[in-house]
Amino acid sequence: MSAERPVSSSRYDESYYLQNCGGSEFFSRYGAEILKPQLAYSFKRAGVAPGMSVLDIGCGRGEILFHVRRAGAAGVGTDYAEPALRIAADVSGCPVLLCDAKSLPFADAAFDRVFLLGVMDHLLDWELEKSFAEIRRVLKPGGKVVIHTCCNRLYYKRLTYGARRVLARGLGALGLPVREPSPPRSGEDEALHVNEHSLGSLRSFFQRTLWLAEVEPRPNYKLAVREIYGESLPADFPLKPASAWRIAAHRLFLWHPLLRAILAREFFCIATPA
Repeated sequence: MSAERPVSSSRYDESYYLQNCGGSEFFSRYGAEILKPQLAYSFKRAGVAPGMSVLDIGCGRGEILFHVRRAGAAGVGTDYAEPALRIAADVSGCPVLLCDAKSLPFADAAFDRVFLLGVMDHLLDWELEKSFAEIRRVLKPGGKVVIHTCCNRLYYKRLTYGARRVLARGLGALGLPVREPSPPRSGEDEALHVNEHSLGSLRSFFQRTLWLAEVEPRPNYKLAVREIYGESLPADFPLKPASAWRIAAHRLFLWHPLLRAILAREFFCIATPA
């Protein structure tokens, strides 16, 4: 891993949540009403029902909590960055607490669902082990933790970026107007995403920490826009749906079980204690 010390909470200021954090283009247009696809897919799969108690760890701007409350469940959020809590409290109307995921101030068996969305990549392995021990403690019997990672470290950043750069340079040398791909990791990526995962590393982590989890590779969400949001989209929707032929071609030629570990953009999991 790229660091041994946790990422400082000072790295997450208000501008991070409002401008740089994933989904800001959705939040600036729709507030919490329309979730970015990673959150929308996760909430759809979570099965939140009226009367449930739900914890959102790393609640960020509070969009998930907004939908938890709308579904008739009792939501509470945590984050270890104060700017997130100020935004989340206003957006969601749910209680939010400043705390570390490694030490949750809740009673045992308190929650039916725990969301951990876009958080795992920001925590080192030793932090994740402590966090999942706490999640196990606060989860009710039969409860589930709903997880979405920020990215797949094998896709683009580790493998295809180099191949794309070599190909672009070769085609450019032949006089073809091909643009070289941008570097895949920004300075912010390096500083904040200290533990990006692969299909294998996630499965290994859950097995090692005694969780039962089906890790689902997820493709580029342009391919799943209609699946998640339906046919009616706002005119200013920030994600252009892929064409039907592209979706079909991707499923037929690329989304083979042997290729998904590499071509998945991100991973979704629903986990229960073993």
